[in-house]
Amino acid sequence: MGEVKIVNVGVDTLVLNVYHTSDTGKPIKCDLASSLYTQLDEWKRMAQEQHTDVPTSLIFNGAVLHMAPNGGGRGQWPWLLRTRDITLSISGGHWNGIASVRLSSLYLWSCECVLAAIVAVQVFVDALFQDEMYLQVSSVDLCADVAGWDGIEHLDQARDFVTRARKRGVHEQTDWTEEYKTRSYALGLQRTGFDFARSKDGASPLSCRIYDKSREIGISGKEWFFDLWQLHGWQEDDTHVWRVEFSFRRDALHELQQENAEKEVAFWGVEDAYELPERIPVLWAYAAGQVAGGLDGLPDGWLRCVISNGDKNRSRWPTHPAWQAIQKAFVSSWDVPPHFGKIVRTRHEEHNIDKGIEAVMGYLTSLAAWVGGDLAEDGADFSLTLHWLMDKGNAYLKRVQRDFSAEVQRKRVKFGQQV
Repeated sequence: MGEVKIVNVGVDTLVLNVYHTSDTGKPIKCDLASSLYTQLDEWKRMAQEQHTDVPTSLIFNGAVLHMAPNGGGRGQWPWLLRTRDITLSISGGHWNGIASVRLSSLYLWSCECVLAAIVAVQVFVDALFQDEMYLQVSSVDLCADVAGWDGIEHLDQARDFVTRARKRGVHEQTDWTEEYKTRSYALGLQRTGFDFARSKDGASPLSCRIYDKSREIGISGKEWFFDLWQLHGWQEDDTHVWRVEFSFRRDALHELQQENAEKEVAFWGVEDAYELPERIPVLWAYAAGQVAGGLDGLPDGWLRCVISNGDKNRSRWPTHPAWQAIQKAFVSSWDVPPHFGKIVRTRHEEHNIDKGIEAVMGYLTSLAAWVGGDLAEDGADFSLTLHWLMDKGNAYLKRVQRDFSAEVQRKRVKFGQQV
């Protein structure tokens, strides 16, 4: 095996529950203010009339939140607003939480640290609800990116991993989206990764995904990870980078506890969002285990990659060297370098521009083929198609009563390019 390197660690997904607070700062149930209720309903009515997301007066991190025509969840979130950085779901107050905020991967990786992201949300919701709000961690995904893990694609899920998970799943590379379309829950090896205890609805208290991040980036366009990896010793000619990602949901976060050497409980549960940054190493150690094992010196962890030593009790098998590196991933601080957010935004925009050009050229060649004539002659320059499109495009905009410049400005607001 070559040198195993951890080339990046961090928080890839974070969802926060938002509560009003009592005089003592404790979270309480509280109805939505009537004025805000009226304003949200007005924005939603506009969105439903136009059958699309409409801009609001709410701004987060320099981008306008847009109201969706439909709410979220199973009816508990009548109002759903979103921008490039967050998705905000708001209730009428009949549920314990008044709102839920999902922070995008793009935003989290552009922040210097997870605490900075939490503080930004705090400022936003305090202003929105005109109260000092309480932020509770609803779910969090922690990840470590590993280079140099030779042979991982040949590991057998049943033989080479020890886990407390009740379900083991595998997925194939068919459509790299946030939710994989092809996933069969059976034991066995797949080419691009595998899951542990990951349910279809994502409701498992604790689950794990191990997958080829290098391959996924080719589709998702998250090329800023290449920059992060290079900062920590990765080179383009290195082997593929694999991601180990643990997902903690509310049930697991609530029950988590840590004991000290005297068997005393040091803390119980992760509730307040401001506790999360200092609890991240503990969460990771609980999930991946510790190199030295638990307090009894025996191997620990919810999931471990192991090497057989012949012992009939697989839980006593030694930990794989690559997994030992993973266990130490969060031992030291891995804050994102200052101003790295600009790199993330630039990479994101470059990817969108490239995909836009690809789509436009595809449509233009199809148009030329359909129109025929001079546009379809052998050796015809595509500028002929652009001249044809200018006349036809202006006629179309006039017919539907739209202005090209106004549409561009509207979409710049929608894409978070301007307020």
